[in-house]
Amino acid sequence: MKLDTGRLIAYGGGSGVSATSLAAKAQTASFAITPEPSGLVSLLNVPLVTFGGVQVLMADLVSVGGLAAVFLRLSFDVWRHFDQRRRQGDKDAPE
Repeated sequence: MKLDTGRLIAYGGGSGVSATSLAAKAQTASFAITPEPSGLVSLLNVPLVTFGGVQVLMADLVSVGGLAAVFLRLSFDVWRHFDQRRRQGDKDAPE
């Protein structure tokens, strides 16, 4: 039996990371970051709209768009499944 390490990491990695992070103590970094970080902002972190104290980022819109695409694809697949069953039922019905 061949061991699938990718699947093992995917299923067991989250709990291992959680257990490690609970046991480890935070320490300051002992190295310097060069070059110094600049004022550049990633395109996904650009604030688009601010409502009160809440900022809507481009990343939020990308996430919502991705969820909408997944939901629409799931809805389409369910509709197609029931449509195919209905068509098969029409063919099997006596005339």
